[in-house]
Amino acid sequence: MSGDRVDYVELDWRWAILLGAAVREGLIGAVAGGARSSDLVARELGMDARAVYVVLSALAELGILEEEGEEFRLREEHRGPLLDRHHPDFVGQSVVHRFELIVSWGRIPEILRTGRPVEDRTAPGFGGTETFIAAMRRGARPGAAAVADAVLARLAEGARILDVGGGPGTNAEAFAAGGARVTVFDRPEVIDLMRETLSGAGIGTEAGDMNEGLPGGPFDAVYFGNTSHMYGPGENRALFERMRRSLAPGGLLVVREFVRGLGEDAALFAANMLVLTPRGGTYTAGEYERWLLEAGYGAIEFEPVAGRSSHLIFARRAE
Repeated sequence: MSGDRVDYVELDWRWAILLGAAVREGLIGAVAGGARSSDLVARELGMDARAVYVVLSALAELGILEEEGEEFRLREEHRGPLLDRHHPDFVGQSVVHRFELIVSWGRIPEILRTGRPVEDRTAPGFGGTETFIAAMRRGARPGAAAVADAVLARLAEGARILDVGGGPGTNAEAFAAGGARVTVFDRPEVIDLMRETLSGAGIGTEAGDMNEGLPGGPFDAVYFGNTSHMYGPGENRALFERMRRSLAPGGLLVVREFVRGLGEDAALFAANMLVLTPRGGTYTAGEYERWLLEAGYGAIEFEPVAGRSSHLIFARRAE
């Protein structure tokens, strides 16, 4: 495989585990500065020599490393994408994120017995926030332009948009590039992590817990992207009511989601929420429509995101 281009985030699950573990546990960094033996790497990292050799030699076969006699060196073309956070193609955190998801999914037999997730991604300050946000930021890029076009086409020029849970910033940046005035609302630790990036794009920020309160606005639109799957039905209905209070009369609520019965992968994504949240899941169009009507919205529409398996749900605040 050494002659092929490596698609780091679409690797076979076995390669994904090896590469993700090697990035997270420091093996890749240990051989980034020059050729080193697996024994030396193992001693420096306090690891088992045989285990380190097996992983490094496998990554050499994948083409990530060069193997020179008994020593290994990171290939230069992989340094930026795997280790340099400022590199335009950096995916190191996404590689670790995918590895950690695979490990978590391996605990589904345990979850079947207990009903308890591996971790609660809805809890403030959950472990791995930085890795999660970086992965979400990268994952949102393919659909961001299409989402912004669909949303901004329904709004007046210079509209005020509240992006709830929008800390990764990808969609907020697309809205701002289209002329909207955007405020991102997310948890304090996420805002602290992303404030400089968002500020540089002319995007305002406010920190808090969406389940306790939202900025009052009024805003012309509230965008709620790929987040309702983290919560149960009662929580989502309450969130939609809270978002209604942040909207101007006739204002637009936009929910982006995997919708059961309309797009692929919704059922599989519900399994992801089983692993990572206590009450989350994916829901049908009928469920979203009922919650929105009960929360005081009308003119509900469902529109697929071009080239993606998710949908945009549009609803207007009823007068």
